[in-house]
Amino acid sequence: MSPRHSSYYAIVYAAEAVVAEAGAVHMTLDAVAAKAGISKGGLLHHFPSKEALLEAMINRLIETRKESRNKIWGELPDSPTRGLKAYMLAALLRDKKYDRVGAPLLAPLAHNPKLAEPVREALGRIYAEIVSSGVKFERAAVLALAADGLLMQETLSISPFTEEQRSRIVDELLRLADMAVGET
Repeated sequence: MSPRHSSYYAIVYAAEAVVAEAGAVHMTLDAVAAKAGISKGGLLHHFPSKEALLEAMINRLIETRKESRNKIWGELPDSPTRGLKAYMLAALLRDKKYDRVGAPLLAPLAHNPKLAEPVREALGRIYAEIVSSGVKFERAAVLALAADGLLMQETLSISPFTEEQRSRIVDELLRLADMAVGET
């Protein structure tokens, strides 16, 4: 990894730590520079604004989820529902340490459509991939939204489900996914 690349990610990781500790609204470039152990000028060399840094953090979350989805996809048996199941399981079996960063990023996402665009584009590509494998669009969308809803409740620490109930929900989502091929 080049020093420039290394510095870039060191700053993103430092920003994630600041957001996890204080929230995105309290993330300042000064706080991130201090956490990264660099000058503010060094930070501004990579990220000319707080928005640019937030965008990099969002893109890292998207990439982390994609890597997780690809890993799970490789572990699932070949079937038309493989992509749908990988998407749902990446959400439901995620490393929950990312919730500490993801939840605080919801406010900037909600208030800045430009920051939400990479998420919207990634979701559009994922849905297109899932449907291209023969899974009915409506079923795929409903199941993906159900998995995302559970993810959101857990990210916000508002899920009312016990671990046993959650496990049963995940099993049911996977069962329903198996029924999503070629339905009319």
